[in-house]
Amino acid sequence: MSTRSIRSAVVATDLFEAASAIVGAIGLLTGFLNVPASVLSRTPFADLSVPALLLGCVVGGSALAAAAIAALGPRPLDAMATVVAGCITVGYLTVEIALIGLGSWAQVVWLLVGVAMIGLATLLWRAEAQPTHAHESPQAV
Repeated sequence: MSTRSIRSAVVATDLFEAASAIVGAIGLLTGFLNVPASVLSRTPFADLSVPALLLGCVVGGSALAAAAIAALGPRPLDAMATVVAGCITVGYLTVEIALIGLGSWAQVVWLLVGVAMIGLATLLWRAEAQPTHAHESPQAV
């Protein structure tokens, strides 16, 4: 798989996560997702506003920033930005599941998206670390 293909997969996954998190945050804030406040009974949150803002701004924002850096930014930082955003996604979902329990297949899907972000970023980092054929030093015979 070429570096360009991997980069495209990284950007697409980052953008998917960003859009999902931002839409999810809006859905929680507006009540569109119809999540009852009772799910927060064992958490430190009185309502869904703080979790929604964390989801939209921190999870979605980090994924959006990672997509921009992977598409346009400096090469030493592209994979790292996506790893950080993937870890934020995995961390958010891990804490969510620990606090409210596993109540939806969507929690598993987005947890796996975070893991995929980390995996794809690792592939990108490895692909970028490989010398290109044009720049390889000649092998000693």
